[in-house]
Amino acid sequence: MYNYLRYSWVLLGLWLYSPDLPAQVDYGDPTEMGEFPLTSVEYDEHLHSGEFSSYIPRAVRERRTVPNPYLIERDVKYCKRIIRCIDARQKMNYSFIWPKSHFTDNLFKAILANRITAYRTDSLSSRYNPERFLDRISYELPVDIIPDSSRPDEIETIMIQERIPYEDIKKFWVMEEWIFDAQRSVFFPRIVAIAPIYRPRFSVDIIVPEQPLCWIKYDDITRQEFAHWEFFNRYNDAARLSYDDVFQMRTFSSYIVFESNVFDLYINQFEEYENDGVAALLKADEIRNDLFIFEHDLWQY
Repeated sequence: MYNYLRYSWVLLGLWLYSPDLPAQVDYGDPTEMGEFPLTSVEYDEHLHSGEFSSYIPRAVRERRTVPNPYLIERDVKYCKRIIRCIDARQKMNYSFIWPKSHFTDNLFKAILANRITAYRTDSLSSRYNPERFLDRISYELPVDIIPDSSRPDEIETIMIQERIPYEDIKKFWVMEEWIFDAQRSVFFPRIVAIAPIYRPRFSVDIIVPEQPLCWIKYDDITRQEFAHWEFFNRYNDAARLSYDDVFQMRTFSSYIVFESNVFDLYINQFEEYENDGVAALLKADEIRNDLFIFEHDLWQY
């Protein structure tokens, strides 16, 4: 036993201090090779969300959605329509405005490419085609020009078309239904639609309230599109999520802005909350607590 341990230490020392083993392999200067070591196709495989990886990331690129549980009307014993607001300015929601996979930028590209459909209202009955949606996200901006350089004192004002910067949109509404499924005995939310929130711009100084830019139906087609959009994971770069994962697992922070009511008004449209933001937030927290109590009272202990 003693000889075995002695020979093991000798072999370990030879391996550690052997001069024939280089500390780092020299692959040569890539600029002197005459061409890049990767072809354009191979380079694109390593590239995802604007980042070049040392390995080929396929997890989000090839991810598929998990179908929602089958649900029929006779099994729905309770349903409550809720609209909540995701504010990307909150620390937990910073990943929604990650520059390499900005949620609004991805939405604009998918709608203009006709991969997903944008709707005008939350009834999801009237659609935008890509051309009309491009008009929707554009506005007129007055610009002063000098038509004749020999007469610099003559200034002419013209109107040009500018597109709404996607970086300016940092709020999103999520319309969902809280459902009690008697068949499976679960109380769960199911997302119906998502809307980016913006403040319209005009050529004159007019302040208007924030409003939905459009509504995106959260159906199987939209979910499959969201499944390929990478969501930044602050804890592990090798375990990136997709936007579909985020909405299904509800890893975001939000507050309620609407509960179904007979007047079909949002919380801040009621007279008692119209000019009191703190009272509106307290009402939103009260609605959230009522949902919790309803679920708690469904069971006997």
